[in-house]
Amino acid sequence: MIQKPNIPGRARQGLDSYGLNLSIHDCSVLEMAARAGYDFVRIDCEHMLFDYACLTEMIRTAKLLGLPLQLRVTDLRQASALLDMGADALMIPHVRNAEIARQAISMMKYSPLGERGMTGTARILNFGETKLSDYAKTANDRVALIVQIEDREGLENIDEILSVPGVDMVATGKNDLSQALGVPGENSHPDVLAAEDMVISKALQYGKIPTLLVKNKTRIQELREKGVHCFSIARDDSILFATMKDKLQELKG
Repeated sequence: MIQKPNIPGRARQGLDSYGLNLSIHDCSVLEMAARAGYDFVRIDCEHMLFDYACLTEMIRTAKLLGLPLQLRVTDLRQASALLDMGADALMIPHVRNAEIARQAISMMKYSPLGERGMTGTARILNFGETKLSDYAKTANDRVALIVQIEDREGLENIDEILSVPGVDMVATGKNDLSQALGVPGENSHPDVLAAEDMVISKALQYGKIPTLLVKNKTRIQELREKGVHCFSIARDDSILFATMKDKLQELKG
């Protein structure tokens, strides 16, 4: 198993990373993503329901494939268990203020940044083969916290959020941003794009890695010129549906 470099590390080297958003409860999708050449996968546990048994198998599969795996989660109480299972990053939605960021860091990072609980026999330690002391030396750098700014309050407090030590990456959520800015569903509205550009600028100002959802090559080029190197694309189910629909239309003529 060859583990790909972690995503923040790639971005700091100026290397682009492309991730697939997952909603389908099937490890085969992870295998296909790895074979297709994706650099990471992100499982959406905010808008989809995954039980621990399913997540365990998906994280295990990602580890065996050497594919970095991120989880978007709403319950910080899950953080320690998910990281011990092998998740490489956690995305926290609706980070409205610095206190939410500090709570996430407390659960995700070891001392001196946080208070993540320690265990000596988890999968992340190869069930005890790896010394906890060795893992702990690099864990805070390898485990990434992604804060998602998608509310008006988050925009207003972005400086204090990004000033919190331990925040590694910053994402937007244009669907929720559009709602917060009074133009629900209009993700290309000038106000939404201006807010996203501000988040990117602030992320780079504070030395954080911006990660953005993209849907076309033109937008990727625009974002790359702004200093973005981490991209996620549409969810697996939407890609599958679009492919199924296009194939049917092709065959029907």
